[in-house]
Amino acid sequence: MPPIHDALARVTDPHQFDLHPTGPGAILDIGCGSAKHPGAVGLDISADTDADVVHDLDVFPYPIEDAAFDQILLQDVIEHVAEPYRVFEELHRIARPGARIQLRTPHFSSVLAYGDPTHRHYFSTIAIRSLAEPRFAHYTDIRFRVVHVTLDLWLPFRLTGIAALANRFQGPYESYFAFRFPTMNIRAEFEVVK
Repeated sequence: MPPIHDALARVTDPHQFDLHPTGPGAILDIGCGSAKHPGAVGLDISADTDADVVHDLDVFPYPIEDAAFDQILLQDVIEHVAEPYRVFEELHRIARPGARIQLRTPHFSSVLAYGDPTHRHYFSTIAIRSLAEPRFAHYTDIRFRVVHVTLDLWLPFRLTGIAALANRFQGPYESYFAFRFPTMNIRAEFEVVK
């Protein structure tokens, strides 16, 4: 393929925003569907998937031992659950100290957020950070360290530099410009603090 085609394929590839573990150890792929991360234990509500554990994320506790995983992936999952804080409490329980949690969810300005009638929540960067460091501490005692929160904007906004500005100034972007220059997804990484 000519170099221009290679570059175009890279910037338009939807898998460039897929989640991947950022370190070694046991991996749990929550909501794995039929695309479970290689080498991971898959957890999904449906038996018609690659799941090793079939379980409803709204039923607590999960059938997983305490401190069992070093890496947890939640790709397009948190928007489906009834109680995100309860899910994060379970993640804290099943993760080892220092474990990393990778999360991706549609941004509140994204057509992806409203394109699925099973979505229960729409997230901003503030809301995603609040899952790790609750703004209202009475919701939960668990804590995570925020490693990063990244906005994945659509291709035209990446090419024009708007994505870089949106990520540098996330609060003003979401307050004033998110619906003018919509974001696809929010990706975040958290470190488990125990």
